[in-house]
Amino acid sequence: MMNYKKIILLTILTLFINNLIGQDKYIHYTKPGYELNYNVNNPDKLWKLPNNLREISGLSFSEDNKLACNQDEKGNIYIFNLKKGEVTKKIDIGDDGDFEGIEIIGNNAWLVKSNGTLFRVKGYLGNNPKVKEYNTKLKKKNDVEGLGYDPMYNRLLIACKGHPYLEEKSGKEFKAIYSFDLETKELNLKPVLLVTMDSIKFYKDYNTMASLGMELLAYFDDAKGDLSFQPSGIAVHPITGNIYMVGSVGNLMLVLSREGDVLAMVDLRSRFHPQPEGICFSKDGTLYISNEGDDEKGSIMRFKPISKPISND
Repeated sequence: MMNYKKIILLTILTLFINNLIGQDKYIHYTKPGYELNYNVNNPDKLWKLPNNLREISGLSFSEDNKLACNQDEKGNIYIFNLKKGEVTKKIDIGDDGDFEGIEIIGNNAWLVKSNGTLFRVKGYLGNNPKVKEYNTKLKKKNDVEGLGYDPMYNRLLIACKGHPYLEEKSGKEFKAIYSFDLETKELNLKPVLLVTMDSIKFYKDYNTMASLGMELLAYFDDAKGDLSFQPSGIAVHPITGNIYMVGSVGNLMLVLSREGDVLAMVDLRSRFHPQPEGICFSKDGTLYISNEGDDEKGSIMRFKPISKPISND
């Protein structure tokens, strides 16, 4: 537990770094030859959420015109009807705790807690859904924050906000993505992808003082590590297969190839994305991002693909 002096120091450092970086500056990086087909700072539709989804933390495409959502504190699945703009169904899986992600695969819903525990809700839309729990090797220190489905390998992708490894070794310089095989129901004990924090800082073009500030923040909160980017949601694009991640810490959207190359990196402006927590796609590639509320309601935004890449303007 951090004492109050450390909390005050962390707050001062964070404010100082934000001023150095320019928090509202729009940063757009794309790898040569790659075109990002979404303007994530210009939604074409926005839905405000009810109070029970103020702390929305996960998002998945459920069926036509419907999204499945979950929130931090309760083991509930909320079905949000996009046409009606309201929650039309709530499924209680009978477990409370820190739920961070949701993924719909056929008739099954999968949820994940921050400690890495997975829950399969079989027949989630039926009258008698069956819940089964799977204990992975991930722990509280890994701080799971995102869950996505990779259909190419029939596996779940699990994004970790905290320590990147299962074993005790230094890992401040990475953020990890693990995979859970849906056939064997087992976790791959090695990360399938590691995001290098140095590459994030490079593309963000931090100056010397901002980089030093980030190092100090990582020093004071070793479990979290580098605060340049911490994933809070993950999804696989249904057409390209690229991996998209959003991070409420760092306010970024990151696009990775399957090999882990950074294809694009965009600042998520706080005007639209005060706390980005969930990300998913519909089958046609329409992008949805959810934001947790604080003093305001939570929200879901829609971004239709555009015909040409966005600019820095």
